[in-house]
Amino acid sequence: MTFTERGGWWVVAQLGLFGLYAVALFGTEPTSEGVFLSFAQIVGAVLGALAALIGVWAALVLGRNLTIYPSPVHQATLADAGPYRLVRHPIYLAVFVGALGLSLTLLSPAAVLVSLVFVVFFMAKSGFEEDRLIARVPGYREYRSRIPYRIIPWVM
Repeated sequence: MTFTERGGWWVVAQLGLFGLYAVALFGTEPTSEGVFLSFAQIVGAVLGALAALIGVWAALVLGRNLTIYPSPVHQATLADAGPYRLVRHPIYLAVFVGALGLSLTLLSPAAVLVSLVFVVFFMAKSGFEEDRLIARVPGYREYRSRIPYRIIPWVM
């Protein structure tokens, strides 16, 4: 399978989005300074920790199916346990929540905005990915009808 067929351009675009996020995060001054953590920073730290747990858990459940490409690995199997019982793409959820959490912790409004772009990007990328999962992973179509949320539980 070629780079393009595997969805390599989605990986390139995602790396570009990570670069934009890094520029937004580290290229702007925080909105406030002080000795004590603000409420936003505390929420951000909690979100960051939650994102790490979700991401690691989802990667462990995915196991040998884990790939950077949006096309499934050869002989992929359905992952429908753990966080995959709530959303179909929990690693994307972890990236979004982690980016938002770090943005809040470092008090970067620009990075908060770019974090929201991750949701739009991952909705588009997951649509591309799901077409391939339906075609190549037995039971994925039924799984998709059972789990209505792609990225954010009870939202989308």
